[in-house]
Amino acid sequence: MVSHRSFILYLLLIVILAAGTSIVSAHAPLTVGSNEDIANATLFANPEKSFVLYTELHEGNEAQYYLFPMKSGQRLYGSLQVPGPDSMVPNLVIIGPGIPPSGDVPSFVQVPAGSEARVISGKTPEKPAYEPFTPQPIYEVADFNITVPQDGDYYIAVYGPEGGKYSLAPGYLEEFTAEEWLLIPWSVVSIHLWEGQSPAVIFAPLVIVVIGGLVLLVMYRKERGLMWGPANWLIVVAGLLYLGGAAMTALQVVHAVLLTGYTPAVLVTLLFITGPLVLGIVAVLTGIRPLRPDSTLRTGISVLVIGLFGLLVWAGLIIGPLLAIAAGLIVLGGYFRKANPA
Repeated sequence: MVSHRSFILYLLLIVILAAGTSIVSAHAPLTVGSNEDIANATLFANPEKSFVLYTELHEGNEAQYYLFPMKSGQRLYGSLQVPGPDSMVPNLVIIGPGIPPSGDVPSFVQVPAGSEARVISGKTPEKPAYEPFTPQPIYEVADFNITVPQDGDYYIAVYGPEGGKYSLAPGYLEEFTAEEWLLIPWSVVSIHLWEGQSPAVIFAPLVIVVIGGLVLLVMYRKERGLMWGPANWLIVVAGLLYLGGAAMTALQVVHAVLLTGYTPAVLVTLLFITGPLVLGIVAVLTGIRPLRPDSTLRTGISVLVIGLFGLLVWAGLIIGPLLAIAAGLIVLGGYFRKANPA
């Protein structure tokens, strides 16, 4: 059996490679409020940071507004996408001081005094692009890249001929807060729901792996006559959640590639599948073994590492890593109580 040290070194390599290659297409998720009036425009306080938001227009002939406070020379950069080839195709208007005006601005789009407006019409692409970070097929209908000529407030207004879903991805600097990074697994689930996938389809691989794995492991435990404590169960369930999460991602890869065709970017996603897969296997192999007093310290540390690495590579929908960390603390607590009896 491969040692824990080898597994940990291998996972470290995966994390480094994943961080170095996938960050190109990464965006921080963002929540949108009620922004149908320019006075209530959704604020991007850091206008060059890469964000992505998934929302929808409620009806035609209305606009939703996004505010970017900018300095002269900064870039207003990004793209507009829709969930599918038959989706409503929105348009956007770039609004701000010194913007070269072009196109016919709809009468319902608000343009502040002293600002100009540039209309960018949306167009459905012939074929979607593959997004490795999510993963998902991307139907980009418009893009923009403008160096603002002076300090001021700049706006993007999105509108369409009817109501429908769209996503706006402004910014180009790939930065994440710790909260944004940790919550990405659930942000990805919300993206697939936005695409129109049902929760049953999204979570089916996870449910199958976890329930099927528990049935097989319970049978294995009874056959071998093994005694499992709470830590064993937590480690095993954490490992199955890791494996189930990897299966969820694999299903999305298949779904996306059927629409986009194969691209080298698929290899980036495979890195995010490999990390949870390896961690899940190690966790299950660790959890099914009785915890011997002479190996409890090493086991506890290994399980903590599995939990921490799981958070880094978005394994097990956050729940899996938290269970692994809890199991590691239980194991270490038992070790130190034996090593230092009262």
